[in-house]
Amino acid sequence: MQLLRVADVPTTDQDRVYRYSRARALSAFVIFCVLAVASLAFGWFKSMWLAYYTTAAGFLFLLIFQKLITARFRPTNWLVRMTDRGLYIKFRSYLNHHFPEQDPTVLFLSYSEIRSARLVKERQEVPDPEDGSSATMTKTRRLLVLELARESTELAAALGNERKHVFSKMNQGGGAKSRYHHLPVRLASPNLLTIEWGVVPSIKTILDALARRTLVQREEETSKDFVHLDGLTREQQESRLLELAESGDMFGAVKLARQLYSYDLATAKTFVESLVQKAAKPARDG
Repeated sequence: MQLLRVADVPTTDQDRVYRYSRARALSAFVIFCVLAVASLAFGWFKSMWLAYYTTAAGFLFLLIFQKLITARFRPTNWLVRMTDRGLYIKFRSYLNHHFPEQDPTVLFLSYSEIRSARLVKERQEVPDPEDGSSATMTKTRRLLVLELARESTELAAALGNERKHVFSKMNQGGGAKSRYHHLPVRLASPNLLTIEWGVVPSIKTILDALARRTLVQREEETSKDFVHLDGLTREQQESRLLELAESGDMFGAVKLARQLYSYDLATAKTFVESLVQKAAKPARDG
């Protein structure tokens, strides 16, 4: 087990690279532009000013989120590199490429350090971000779960440090640049590494390749309720709020904190941020 900077990761043409899809980002951009032009043309021929406003709002939205698209075309847009020796796993989100480059953000695992691997399909019931009431929605995550041969306090500290970067009020060395609440890699327990699989090729591709190197266990389906938490203890509720925030749904975590504890928006946001900061404390103390 070794921690490296992205710049220190050796690369060859034989590596199998799993990255966030550039084709999907490009397709979404093209479809959006076609719809925007169609809306503009419709407004021109029908003399409907509302269509102009809709088009302008759409382009403003695209301007705000263009970083999400361009990040897919950066060299750092990868999650896992599979080599003859083992796996290089990048636990810094490709969206946060502007964070300090000197940080160790890649974990190397030799195949002998992986006891087993499995696909976990996690079904989540979460607050609906489009509805201001108590409406909910269901989403599914695919997780590559690796059972490690040994625990590593160094890895736990590095993941805690990355959590601190993502959720701190100001990025170190990042100035006023955006922070994306995206942590694709987490330690579910001291020797259980979970990787959120939103990349291509599919997760079954890497599992088929890993089957020649280590034990691949049967697929597992789980469900988690991030909405109906009234019957849980305060500690259990805070654990769910933390997990929801770290999965990238900070808005959902804040909304849920407001419902649970009758907080106003500012208080709920501060509370959820404090949970994340508390979880990152061991990295600071170490």
